[in-house]
Amino acid sequence: MSELHLPGLPFSKITQIGQVPKIGGEAIISALDMGSNSFHLIVVRAHTSTSFEVLVKEKTMLRLGDVVSRLGYIDQEHLESIIKIIRSYRALSEFVGASEMVALATSAFRDADNSSDVVDLVEEETGVSVSVISGRKEAELIFKAVSSSVHFPGDRAICADLGGGSLELMIGTQSDLIWSQSFNLGVGRLSAKFIEDTSSISSKEIAKMRRHVRETLAPVSKTLEELQPSSLIGSSGSFLNLGRMAILHKKPDTDPSLLDDLNQVAVKRSALISLTKLVLKCSADQRASISGLDSKRVEIIPAASVILEELFRICHSKEMILSEWALREGIILAELESYDISSGDTGSIRLSSVMGVTKRFSWNDLHAEQVASLALSLFDQLLELHQLSPQDRELLHYGALLHDIGEHIAMEDHDKHSAYLIENSRLRGFSPEEKRALICIGRFHRRGTPREDFQPFALLDEQWQARVVKLVSILRLADALDRSHEDIVTSLDVDVKNQTVILRPTGEGDLELESFGLRRKRSLFESTFKTKVVLEGRS
Repeated sequence: MSELHLPGLPFSKITQIGQVPKIGGEAIISALDMGSNSFHLIVVRAHTSTSFEVLVKEKTMLRLGDVVSRLGYIDQEHLESIIKIIRSYRALSEFVGASEMVALATSAFRDADNSSDVVDLVEEETGVSVSVISGRKEAELIFKAVSSSVHFPGDRAICADLGGGSLELMIGTQSDLIWSQSFNLGVGRLSAKFIEDTSSISSKEIAKMRRHVRETLAPVSKTLEELQPSSLIGSSGSFLNLGRMAILHKKPDTDPSLLDDLNQVAVKRSALISLTKLVLKCSADQRASISGLDSKRVEIIPAASVILEELFRICHSKEMILSEWALREGIILAELESYDISSGDTGSIRLSSVMGVTKRFSWNDLHAEQVASLALSLFDQLLELHQLSPQDRELLHYGALLHDIGEHIAMEDHDKHSAYLIENSRLRGFSPEEKRALICIGRFHRRGTPREDFQPFALLDEQWQARVVKLVSILRLADALDRSHEDIVTSLDVDVKNQTVILRPTGEGDLELESFGLRRKRSLFESTFKTKVVLEGRS
């Protein structure tokens, strides 16, 4: 490899790992995933050890794995591109306040004969130290991200992350990684090895690729039998793209903007297999016309389709749950573990995500927690009346914690602002329906009746809509019982007699404001449950 002579950097060498500055007590960290398909940058402001606000997110598709598969090394042209990209990403990171870029390189660097020389030159020319990590370490970091982003529906899940050079498979619970392995089955690698002309792939080439994938993954079947994961979770651009395509293929009238956030979205096996069969019989021009396909993935999506079909064959899952978090978020989470940042109450992914959002928008914690406590007390004591599920109780709790975050923007119309912030905060661990329910709870906690002209409500089916109306009506009572924002009510006894809900609050102080608030906010509850609501001794 000939030595490059590039102009020196106009700024000092970047701070090394472990020297992250804290601005206002919060770390700003930059993570770079130097993948075989794409380089991914993320810069975040950490609020707790498990939640953070994304300041910058960038991606550059370089297809480095294709080059290494073909040549065995990183050539001069791509080396120059690598240095240019890292310089740009470093400057962007420093601009938003990060003084650390944690840069990890994966499969293409592991395979390249000249990776050590490339890493040395990158550090010399950019000031960024690059670490080439093993497949096992890559899998560990990816699992950390996925298990912190997606709520596992069962006890154990198999997680699959498909890159340009490798496929990482991991099996674990929500909190622990049990097994992991990296396979040389990346989409770039397979495409380079088995496909001569990506514009027109023969059935013979597909058969050879499928046989190779099947033979490589054969040992995994025994592991699956022993560990018995109940669900399949897919991360990485290729799996996310196949998920988006499958949804649009099955429901062509779907608004593409609804698929901007695919985290926790479950895509049926039947829809994905139907889509992969279509992909594998199409020419490149025909593939390019399939709705939802990223134009930069036209050549590699057939290999991704073969791998997905084989994963479904060995794991028997009826769906694939999508995770938007992968290696770069795993890098961030691993770094945050070493910093003294208050974690708050992070008993679950969902609660951790909600608390991260509330902290970001400086919410009134005392009022929110009081309303949440009152709402759950009402829920539990009125179970026979509303007949909602434990899942609904959990959503009520989160909705209560989030209901007033819109005050961060303005007190006037803060209910609308709350809905906006909830919708755009990319809450982790919630299905699309659950997210829409929380948006509706935020929007209607103060006034109005949930209605079809509010899109998040309109997108819910009738059963979900009925549940949302019930949750909103309960939250309004709880909100009214802390109208003064002074935590006057210390306990609440609820009784139902003759279609009347009797509330008997206990506490010190005048309940005049609470009584006033209840008179204003009880109408939705009364119309929903065909009851009258009264405070003991008050009308």
